[in-house]
Amino acid sequence: MSINNKYTTRPIRFLEVYECGNWKIKIYSISIHNEFVKKETIDIAKTNISEWLKNASNYPLETYKIATLILHEGKEGCFAIINWWIDDNMLQQLVYLSNNMDQIEFKLYSDKGIITCVWELEIIWFERNAWVKHVLSNPANADFTSYLNEHLNKD
Repeated sequence: MSINNKYTTRPIRFLEVYECGNWKIKIYSISIHNEFVKKETIDIAKTNISEWLKNASNYPLETYKIATLILHEGKEGCFAIINWWIDDNMLQQLVYLSNNMDQIEFKLYSDKGIITCVWELEIIWFERNAWVKHVLSNPANADFTSYLNEHLNKD
């Protein structure tokens, strides 16, 4: 068994806090090709968010109407990893993939067990720490605004 590719960093860019209905979504970009995921891909992903968030009702647990969306252009295509906090400290996550970069169409990819890769984990780890810092460390005064205002940008 051998590893085929040496790890190299990829730019991680915070794009925006996007509002969809009564949800706030922190959107991030990672790309193997450029500094940012293509604008067209971001726009298409945004049109899917309301449908993806319907999965928040899969469990009878509280959500906070706060999500993170990671758009990652990799060698397989563009992944859209969306997750949100439920029941205080758990993360619900779905992964979608568009493997045609010319005609973006995201399809569910996580139904076979895949969750995320090493580059995406960096954002998830950052978001975990921000959630602990601003929400879980003082639940009586959870500061969701400060959580939403804390972002990761990395070369």
